[in-house]
Amino acid sequence: METTCLFHTKHTTMANQPMDIITKVLEQSAKLVEEQVDAQLSKLNEMDEDDLERLKERRLEALKKAQKQKQEWLSKGHGEYREVPSEKDFFGEVKDSKNVVCHFYRNSTFSGNLMEPPTVTQRSGTKFTKVEKKSIRGRGYDSDSDSGDD
Repeated sequence: METTCLFHTKHTTMANQPMDIITKVLEQSAKLVEEQVDAQLSKLNEMDEDDLERLKERRLEALKKAQKQKQEWLSKGHGEYREVPSEKDFFGEVKDSKNVVCHFYRNSTFSGNLMEPPTVTQRSGTKFTKVEKKSIRGRGYDSDSDSGDD
């Protein structure tokens, strides 16, 4: 005589429902992407020489624009990790840059020197600088309370 546990069957069915939903969503997403790729391929297959030439020109212009932007960033000091000697110099260094990462540190503490220079070539659109805390002392930029001596 064989018995079936109704709870176990119901529980297994309920546990499979989220997987079924995920599977359906993934299938629909894949189908949508496939349709988009097919449409792009069809569009490319229908292009004539003039269309291809315009496409090349647009791509060349985009590459030129990207190269010009990279040169502008390099001229502003992006792509290197620089020490900024004073607060006045700091604002001069960063005012023309949209994205800046600045490491405020103290030479007198071990942890202040632990930060490795970032791989700045990976983020040439970001300027990386470091400023020793004593060069901006008394401005309320630091969360610790020191008396002014290092």
